[in-house]
Amino acid sequence: MKKSILFFFMVLFTISLVAQNPQGNGNNGNGKPVPLTIKPPHQGGVNNPLPKSPILIPEVYQENHTLYFDEAIEGCTVLLLDEDEDIVFSDSIDVNQTSLVFPSTLSGTYELQIIQGDIIFYCYIEL
Repeated sequence: MKKSILFFFMVLFTISLVAQNPQGNGNNGNGKPVPLTIKPPHQGGVNNPLPKSPILIPEVYQENHTLYFDEAIEGCTVLLLDEDEDIVFSDSIDVNQTSLVFPSTLSGTYELQIIQGDIIFYCYIEL
């Protein structure tokens, strides 16, 4: 009985590892993970209610001036903001697009924003 319970938990653990890192996540073995977080809304309210369910943060990877991702951000807008919060780059993600290349003329630290509806995922990246 103890062996079957142990086996069950080992199988459950293996399944959870596969679910956390599925194949075909858009990374293709390139780049380092980009630690996105959700930018807090200015305020809730009738016109801008706070979400009632958990929000899945997309997996995005960076290698030099290229972002890699999967279909989770299709239709999203990607922005780069400089230290003065001026937009220096903007692009929309098309269907089946799995990477985005920033201009090689950009260098330094930028705020990366991925806008999905009313939700803004963000972090700071180095180019």
